[in-house]
Amino acid sequence: MSQYEVATLKKGLLILDALQNGDMTLQNVIQTFSFNKSTAFRLLFTLERMGYVKKIGHYYSLTNKIGALSTPYDAKTNWLSVPPLHDLSRETGETAYVGILYGTDVVTAQVVEGPHAIRAHSEVGDRAPVHLSALGKVILAFLQEHKLEEVLKELTLVQKTKNTFVDLHLLKEHLKVIRNQGYAVDDEETEIGLRCIASPVVLEENVIAAIAISGPSTRLNKKMDKAFSKKLIRCSSRISEML
Repeated sequence: MSQYEVATLKKGLLILDALQNGDMTLQNVIQTFSFNKSTAFRLLFTLERMGYVKKIGHYYSLTNKIGALSTPYDAKTNWLSVPPLHDLSRETGETAYVGILYGTDVVTAQVVEGPHAIRAHSEVGDRAPVHLSALGKVILAFLQEHKLEEVLKELTLVQKTKNTFVDLHLLKEHLKVIRNQGYAVDDEETEIGLRCIASPVVLEENVIAAIAISGPSTRLNKKMDKAFSKKLIRCSSRISEML
């Protein structure tokens, strides 16, 4: 090793490089680099605390902080989504969002406010358990099966309203319906009086994010779901094509 190299930093970077090729367990890291268990754990723990790595079940994967292939929703993609979101918001008259999966939460990555005085309010960085919102549910529905099982294993089904899914079996059946129809609806499951519709952003057969619109249930009522879902699917397809 060169006299200028920092051994611990190099080990951490080696792990990040390896995670570009897929998720790894603690044991995988130990075997790949011949680290002892304590060293491997401390490195992964530090990378997780710094936001470069996330842990779901026994597996570690890269976060979008460094634009990993496993979560390829980086800053460039974030801003690329703004024009389609702006058009969607103007077309529907509602606030539009982008959300990404982080552990068992969905995190708001982009927001374009709707024109109405009475509207849903959210900020970039807001996060909530993934089962509560249309954004989260549509991401779950389009995850690969093993990824979905990993998330559901760690997920705590907290109840926000009487409409929230708190039964795991019912949630799984609901996710099958969402995948078949291509969009998800939050029917006052996060907040009474608030509804949301979402569709997935898919890149190379992997869901990397979701887009949604939300608004008061008096305005964004069930009769509008089919029409608005078509607009959302067109918007998410547009973003996918831009990528």
